[in-house]
Amino acid sequence: MRADAKTDQAKRIRQAVLEAAKRRDRYADAHAADLNKALKAASDDVARQIRRFEEQAALKPWQEMRLAILKDMEKEIDGIAVELRANWKVGLRAHGEGSMQLGIDDGIGQLEAMQAPDFKDLSEIQRKTMITRTFSTIDRAAVDFLANYELQLLGDVSTELASGIKRTITQGVLQGKSIPEVARDIGRVVEDPDAFKTAGKTVFKTAQQRATLIARTETLRAHNEGRKVFYREVGVKKVKWITAHDERTCPECAPRDGKVYPIDAVPEEHPGGRCTVVAVIGT
Repeated sequence: MRADAKTDQAKRIRQAVLEAAKRRDRYADAHAADLNKALKAASDDVARQIRRFEEQAALKPWQEMRLAILKDMEKEIDGIAVELRANWKVGLRAHGEGSMQLGIDDGIGQLEAMQAPDFKDLSEIQRKTMITRTFSTIDRAAVDFLANYELQLLGDVSTELASGIKRTITQGVLQGKSIPEVARDIGRVVEDPDAFKTAGKTVFKTAQQRATLIARTETLRAHNEGRKVFYREVGVKKVKWITAHDERTCPECAPRDGKVYPIDAVPEEHPGGRCTVVAVIGT
């Protein structure tokens, strides 16, 4: 291949990788938004409980109400956490399937950019058929495993959220804080990115950070799995690691840039990872 042809191919591959990464990230962000929507509903429920007890506290001192508040509030908070986990469960499997299909599409796009045999000038119908055929080979148990694993992680977040809220209330009672002060310590879901950065450390901010990280990491995991299945399906045996080069690149990923790995020996991405791999063909 001539030097200029290699340069053009490298540009096409890079563009395909960048576009696929953007689609994957948009999909992950949409998933995170869905999780945080459910979390916001939980924060609204907690806020209502706080207001209800605040109205009761107006009738007598906060300290005198601590036993009743702790008993009743803990029951309500546990119920909110259970409902949150149930809401998070909805759609997890469908999201995992969608992530895998995006991964398959990513693999197709890479081979198309490389102008590999059978991947030149694919029609939309041919591409969709290829995605459907490859996805049909994925073991349903693998899809269920990824969905259940994400649910387990989110379940831990909901459990810790409930514990954090109850702990904050108990500490507030012991420290003689007012109900509004306790409510500020618990916090709420913050949707504006700039406001989120300055929101301080609250129980809900911690849960929101973790839920967002889980959404992005598990989207990436399912996406990579779908692409790996596709690579195996078409006979790709090796991939090259592509590191995201910016100020956020971690010391673990930076040295991997450009390294070639067997398809079944690719290092696993760490939580929040942004790196990707591209197929190596002709070797």
